Amino acid sequence: MKKILFIIAISTSILSTAQNLESKIPSTAEAVVSVNGNRLLELVSIAEFDNYNFAKMMFDELNRKKGDNDKMTSIKDFGFDMNSKAFYFHKRTDSISYHNFLVKLTDKNKFENLMSPRDKEKIVSEGGLQIMQDNSSLAIWNDKMLFFTGYEKPYTYFKDNEERFMKQAESEDESYYNVKKRVTSQWAKSYALSIFNGRGGRSILNDKNYLASKDKEAAASVWVKNYGGLMSGIMSNLYGMSGIGSLAGLQGNMYNGFKSVVANLYFDTNATRMTMEMEVSSEWEKTFKKVYNSKMNKNFFNYFNQNDALAYMSFSMDMQALFEEYPALMTSMYGGMMPQYKQEMDLSGDFLSLLLDEEAIGELMTGDMLFVLNDFGEKEVTYTSYEYDEDYKRKEVKKTKKDVVPDFTIMIGSKKAKLLNKAARLGIKYELFENKAGYFKINVPKNELPVDLYTVVKNDILFFTTSEAKISNIVNDRFVKNLGKHQKLIQKNASTFYVNGEKILSRIPSSEFSAKEVGFMKYAKENFKDAHFKSSKMKGSKMISEMKINTSGSQGNSLKAFFNFIEFAAK
Repeated sequence: MKKILFIIAISTSILSTAQNLESKIPSTAEAVVSVNGNRLLELVSIAEFDNYNFAKMMFDELNRKKGDNDKMTSIKDFGFDMNSKAFYFHKRTDSISYHNFLVKLTDKNKFENLMSPRDKEKIVSEGGLQIMQDNSSLAIWNDKMLFFTGYEKPYTYFKDNEERFMKQAESEDESYYNVKKRVTSQWAKSYALSIFNGRGGRSILNDKNYLASKDKEAAASVWVKNYGGLMSGIMSNLYGMSGIGSLAGLQGNMYNGFKSVVANLYFDTNATRMTMEMEVSSEWEKTFKKVYNSKMNKNFFNYFNQNDALAYMSFSMDMQALFEEYPALMTSMYGGMMPQYKQEMDLSGDFLSLLLDEEAIGELMTGDMLFVLNDFGEKEVTYTSYEYDEDYKRKEVKKTKKDVVPDFTIMIGSKKAKLLNKAARLGIKYELFENKAGYFKINVPKNELPVDLYTVVKNDILFFTTSEAKISNIVNDRFVKNLGKHQKLIQKNASTFYVNGEKILSRIPSSEFSAKEVGFMKYAKENFKDAHFKSSKMKGSKMISEMKINTSGSQGNSLKAFFNFIEFAAK
């Protein structure tokens, strides 16, 4: 009976190793990235991937480095289980930061065949495992699984503990560098074996926040337990190594209000999407809700036409609330760096609030902004060049050339029309502005801005545009609006960035590109439509954003569209 139970236990352990790498990730991991191989293979099969030229080039390069007769012709030859999930996770201790990868194997011999003869010589067999280690990385594998870790040694930790480490020197002549190298290699090996053998502590699968972030439809996912803490650690290590450790606290505190982050990547039939949720502290939540509680002034939509927009960027916030919350926000971000001066910083914030008239600033700039790229065109511009006469004396020569210049409109919310018009009239006095038919032309030197620029204030909006026809239509109420889907996209989000790639590629003059680039752009125009990035207003304690690239759907799914795009570009 004991033998039977032992066999069952061993079989269960092997099966568990083969089926669930995820359970080996410790709950102390600060970040986890997963790649869903099964989902990717549903979109692009192994045979389809192997047939791409860029894949064949990768196989050729790997075969060249291997230098043997067993040539790879497929990603199946890597020995990885392509139908399973692969994981990256980051774990940081006070002494070492680990960057870890967990991958299922179907054939360890194929995996080992990826290595060069020199690397194969470094493999050591130990307890039924294969181990390969150097000064900053370590790999362990068996028939079922590969664990790889690359490790970093924080400069400040080893500098502060040099005396303690030197006590572990094996001889009087051993240098501190060798002691540090030997000890950290031992630590890394012990750590890697504990993860591989499932003894790394409590599993990440016991973390409710991590479990809630999982989405089986995602092709890849990212989870960060505490973004602020992660960035603080990175900054501390970065600035410590550069010898300016005093900046670490300053940079780290800037992120302290950010908590967990969840991001998921999807390849749909007609679009590629990436969604992200970022949680903030309760203190920052109150501030952000005040700042981003406004909707864009509806007057802006009277001057938006989707047929006349190649791209646009919108932003909407309560400027008065921003200046009211700014002192407290700065104290929150930087007060932790110098706690002994917290009272002074609080007082400075109070004085700043006293000096600022938040309401007046909020009326001068309401916080609404809309930038619209209307078109591209060619314009003849003058520039200065130099020529040399027969005596090699240099002289200036004015020349002309055609440049591609943008046609754009910027709208900024403002309730201070009288003040701005007064400033413009003063500008006329000093020839900075020209008074036109109800609007102003700004006299900008052509070497600084190769387009004309016009401005006016109307309906609580300050306009800047490169088109005199457009500003004339605005002033004379002749502008034709056409909102389409964009009103909801702009109004429901704190910020939006939209690009109509199909239109932009159609408008850029072909004279700017080579014949190959023209063909490349034609392919892109036929397969990629438009894209947007949007960041919503606060929802509870989370800031939610999305990036989406719409494709034609002619390739079957958006992952194939991107692979075919890479294939076309590589020709």
